[in-house]
Amino acid sequence: MRRIGVAFPGDPRKGATWSGTPAGVMRGLEAAGVEPVAVNVEPPRLIRNAALNAVTLRYLRPGRDLKAIALRARAAAWASPAIAAVNSWAAPRGLRDAGRLDGIVQIGTGYSLATDVPIATFEDMTIALTRGEAYAGWSDISERAFAARVERQRRNYERAAACCLTSRWAADSVIGDYGIDPAKVHVVGLGRNHTAPAVDRDWSTPRFLFVGVDWQRKNGAGVLRAFARLREELPAARLDLVGGHPPVDRPGVTGHGILASDDPAQRARLEQLFAEATCFVMPSFAEAVGIVYVEAAAAGLPSIGTIRGGADYLIGDGGIVVDPHDPDALLAAMRRLADPQTAAQTGAAAKRRSEQFTWPEVGRRLLAAF
Repeated sequence: MRRIGVAFPGDPRKGATWSGTPAGVMRGLEAAGVEPVAVNVEPPRLIRNAALNAVTLRYLRPGRDLKAIALRARAAAWASPAIAAVNSWAAPRGLRDAGRLDGIVQIGTGYSLATDVPIATFEDMTIALTRGEAYAGWSDISERAFAARVERQRRNYERAAACCLTSRWAADSVIGDYGIDPAKVHVVGLGRNHTAPAVDRDWSTPRFLFVGVDWQRKNGAGVLRAFARLREELPAARLDLVGGHPPVDRPGVTGHGILASDDPAQRARLEQLFAEATCFVMPSFAEAVGIVYVEAAAAGLPSIGTIRGGADYLIGDGGIVVDPHDPDALLAAMRRLADPQTAAQTGAAAKRRSEQFTWPEVGRRLLAAF
C-alpha cells in the first residue's frame, strides 16, 4: 500500500489543527485507498515561542488598546519570513519520523520541504491574494518581507509535482501571479467536517443563520443592517447569530455566542439551528473558501456568500454571492431567498452540489493530481 504523508506545522491527526483540514485530508486519502502518514513539521514549542515572541516585538506599535496592538503584532509575526524559515528548519525532523513515503501532501506553503519525495501542495489561497484584503498580519509586514514570502511560495510551487487548490480563484492566482504551468495546477475543493442530520425543513417563514467567529471580517454588522431593512417588509423574519458577535437586542435577532464543535451540547445546538434555518448568510469581506458554506449545503441550506475569494466555487447554483460592500445587493439576496419556494429549490441544488465536497472526493482528486 502506498504511504502518503500529510505535512503541516502541527499534528495533522488532530481535529483542532487548522479547522480540521489536515485531519480531513488524512481521512480522504485513507478512503482513496492509501495509508496516510502524519508529518508534523512544527518546531519544538520552546523554539517556536521564542521566535514568535522575538518577531512580535518588532511589530509592536504605540497605541491605547494594548490587546489589539499585541494581537496585530502577533499576526504580523506569523506572516513574517522569519517564522517561515523556522518552520522550514524544523521540517526535516518530521520527515525523518514519518519513514518511507511515496508522496507528500504539503498543506500550506509557508515552509519548505527538502526531499526527493513527490509533493502536492494543498491550500486555499496564495500570499499574493492577501494584499489589500482583510487578512490579519499581511498588511503590516514590509514590502521586502512580503516579497520574500511570495518568493518562498513560488519556489515551493515550482518544486512540487502538483499544486492543488480549493477553488478556481486560488488556482488562477498560482498560474497568473506565480507563472506556474497550468498543467500541474488542480482545483480539488475541500471537504466538510460536520454534516447536520437531514430534516423536514419548514420553509414557510424566513430564518437566516450567520456563523462566524471573526465578526468584523465576516461582515456581521452588514448582515444585521440588511436584516433590519428586510424585517420592515417581512416582520416574521428571524436571524440567528453564532460566533464572536457583540451583544444584540434587536427585533427578530437572537445571539447564541460561540458554539464549540467539540462540545456535544453546543454542537447539538448548532445542528438544531441549521435544521431550523431557511438560509445561511455570511457575506465576508475576505473569505478564501469557507468550509461552513459546504456544511450549510450538506444540510440542504442555500447560502448567501461573498464574491471576495473562492466561495462562489463552493456555493455554485446552491445560493447567491454578493459584493460585501454593497448593502443593496445583500438585501436583494436576502429578499430573494426569503421566498419559501425559491429557498427550497436553491437548498435542494445546494444539497446536490455538496456531494462534490467530501474528504473522500478530495482524497481521490489529490491522488489523481500526483
